[in-house]
Amino acid sequence: MYIVKIGGSVITEKSRYRKMRENVISRLADEFIPEDSILIHGAGSFGHYIADKFNLNDGLGDSNRIEYARVALDLQELNSAIIRALIEREKPAITIPVHSFHMVGEEFPHRRFKDYMERGIVPVTYGDVVLDPRKGMGICSGDQIAFHLSKALRPDKVIFVTDVDGIYDRNPKIYGDAKLLGEVSGKEKLNFSGTVPDVTGSMEGKLRVMRAIAKLGIEVMVINGLVRGRLRRAMRGEDVKGTRVLA
Repeated sequence: MYIVKIGGSVITEKSRYRKMRENVISRLADEFIPEDSILIHGAGSFGHYIADKFNLNDGLGDSNRIEYARVALDLQELNSAIIRALIEREKPAITIPVHSFHMVGEEFPHRRFKDYMERGIVPVTYGDVVLDPRKGMGICSGDQIAFHLSKALRPDKVIFVTDVDGIYDRNPKIYGDAKLLGEVSGKEKLNFSGTVPDVTGSMEGKLRVMRAIAKLGIEVMVINGLVRGRLRRAMRGEDVKGTRVLA
């Protein structure tokens, strides 16, 4: 069993509100292997633009109710494009939207994901706005979902699909001499300076989630989804350029 988490920066242009990379979505749908797999995707510019602008991670207020609803609607549009791309390729996929069943602080319900897989259907979900008993509303990121499902279902591998080749010793978008790390464990000291956190967390926080999954005894791989063929090869268990994350 595989869990694939595709970052929002891969399938959208994060600097342009609601701008999909339709060609990338189509190609990744081609490469995705549906058998015994779960697909999670990030929000990219369909979520972060409004969430950052109106501080949605701070909770529900009188002035931002409509923004929570707007983000939920925008994310459904992005998700529909992904589902459509899979179905057009004869890969049966159904959305399980997190906002419909999960509340921050509660145990993450996972049974429906397994039920769909047992019926040969790919369950697809995404980072989303959710109920929060303390703040009224909050955000559950795709990385958090990947951890919750990994803890409950114990997949063989979790693949994080990003817009760079893997994890570097420092930010490759700033430092031209940044080195790609073939493996990352808890011992490395990495420089995440220059990265801009979004509402779903910093790169340092994302790596913390990956290590938590690795501690469950699950193989964790970070690959570049903008390079043709890498997702397919990773899902086939072939050698692929990227970073293995160790506990």
